[in-house]
Amino acid sequence: MQIIQIFIKILVFPLSCLHYARYEVLQHKQAVQQISSQLLYLAKKARAANISVTIDAEESERLEMSLDIFSKVLSEPELKGWSGLGLAVQAYQKRALSTLHYLAELSRAEQCIIPIRLVKGAYWDSEIKRAQVNGLDNYPVFTHKSATDLSYLACAQFMLSKTGAFYPQFAMHNAHTVAAILTMAKAKPAYELQRLHGMGEQLYRQLQTDTQGEIPCRIYAPVGNYQELLPYLVRRLLENGANTSFINQLML
Repeated sequence: MQIIQIFIKILVFPLSCLHYARYEVLQHKQAVQQISSQLLYLAKKARAANISVTIDAEESERLEMSLDIFSKVLSEPELKGWSGLGLAVQAYQKRALSTLHYLAELSRAEQCIIPIRLVKGAYWDSEIKRAQVNGLDNYPVFTHKSATDLSYLACAQFMLSKTGAFYPQFAMHNAHTVAAILTMAKAKPAYELQRLHGMGEQLYRQLQTDTQGEIPCRIYAPVGNYQELLPYLVRRLLENGANTSFINQLML
């Protein structure tokens, strides 16, 4: 699926958009080399245009490849001193907190701030089914929502504690999670909250009122044709439920 999400001066896309057909573990060496080259080209263009780039999260089996590519490009001399290359981390993955520890060390080594977009995750059904088909002893993702919520808060707390390593971006539509973030982030440096276009409007409107607009709230939206957007829409509905979806709002 080739979906590009466009923010104001922020471009977010999965690496599979750059090498969709062969972005798989069996092609690790070739894919990392080719995608790194393409990503570096785009990153240099984005830097010149003052646009930040965030690598979106995909299935857990691609996590190590994504980190290899991200680390390789981040270390390129052409991007030295640029803090515009970021990464999305999925809290429902059991390796989420370990991934953030790795990225914190990478930030220290490269002496740059890494924008981290923390999400809860969007591939739960396929992750579970793939693990079952492959006969794995365990799942790569948490199987209960409460565990994912707890992981999200643990990741958020770690991100906020690494003020010199990360620019935290919290993507969510859950009021309890928003309240927890606001409590943890008191007296912390810059961070932002994000929501999907058509979702969480009332929550974020109230948030902006209560905080007098002091906390940046970014709205993001997928861009593509209907063949690419339909799977994205289905995942969003499964993840967030019909009560908060824009389809539900349209029917009111």
